[in-house]
Amino acid sequence: MNENTTNQMIVTMLAEGQPVWFVAAMVNMRSHDVYLIGKAAGYPDPAKLRRAVWAQKNRTRAAA
Repeated sequence: MNENTTNQMIVTMLAEGQPVWFVAAMVNMRSHDVYLIGKAAGYPDPAKLRRAVWAQKNRTRAAA
């Protein structure tokens, strides 16, 4: 799994309401690192996270 895919998975899990510590355990990273990735996407605001996930999905479809 590359870094971009991991970041996308982290943002998706946070947007689904998973706590940072749980996401960190699932991707085998430190909680602080997961928090920073989520914060860059709008964490803790769930609406911003959902928009970030939606935008990423739309970019992926447009590139395909």
